Amino acid sequence: MKNRPFLEFPLFAKMAVFLALILWSGHVLAKARFGTAGQKEFQSGWVSTINYAWNHCSWFNNELDDTDTKVFYYNLHGAKWWWEEGGDQLTLDNVNLFYAITHGGAWTDRSVWAMWDQFQHAESASMRLGDESYGLSILATYCCQTLKFNDGRMWTRMGRIFRGGLRIAVGSHDTLNDGYTTDEVGEDFADNLQKRNTIKWSWKDAVSDWYASQDATVMSVGRDKTDAEYRRDTMKWQNYISGYPRLRDNQIGYYCYWYWSNL
Repeated sequence: MKNRPFLEFPLFAKMAVFLALILWSGHVLAKARFGTAGQKEFQSGWVSTINYAWNHCSWFNNELDDTDTKVFYYNLHGAKWWWEEGGDQLTLDNVNLFYAITHGGAWTDRSVWAMWDQFQHAESASMRLGDESYGLSILATYCCQTLKFNDGRMWTRMGRIFRGGLRIAVGSHDTLNDGYTTDEVGEDFADNLQKRNTIKWSWKDAVSDWYASQDATVMSVGRDKTDAEYRRDTMKWQNYISGYPRLRDNQIGYYCYWYWSNL
């Protein structure tokens, strides 16, 4: 005779408990993927040092690691190829959220992000995000000017990125600062996301600073004006997939943005 435990659940009861646990702790199975990149010093000093870059990245990682899965954390040495279409399926499109800090700019027909390599930029004209591997949904870059809009060329610069299916981007239309009062932006952004705040509000609150004047911007797309604005204003870290289907190419009928100056 085999020994039996004092209480043995029937198979169907075990399955019910298992399913209940899945539903109760759904975030365990729904862990999102994120990647981080940044650069403090640049080859031959071709752009200025970002003294607190590593705080931005590592504190963001430490916070979001509590609930989600960090897939990569890279510097920007030789990074141009994996920001752009040549290698993004291995990096940016291999995660749901990408957070980065570097220098940025708004050229006539493209937004640019400075790489470590002298005179090298990742360029939005060579980027299409959201259509390979897991597909990036949220692009968050602590960089100046990459979401500039006041010259009427925002879509010219950023449209190619969004046509791949990217859901939302956060950044700046003008100036973001590097200093000991702004080094917690990444950590605050991650914390706000975890607390189920909207992505829009999470970015605004994280970028706001008591000492430095900060300019923050959020950009999204939609089938029409109402859809674009709804996505921009209500999307969260917990619902960006289930509540907001990807839009690609001709499915996009409208883009919108929101900005704050001198936060």
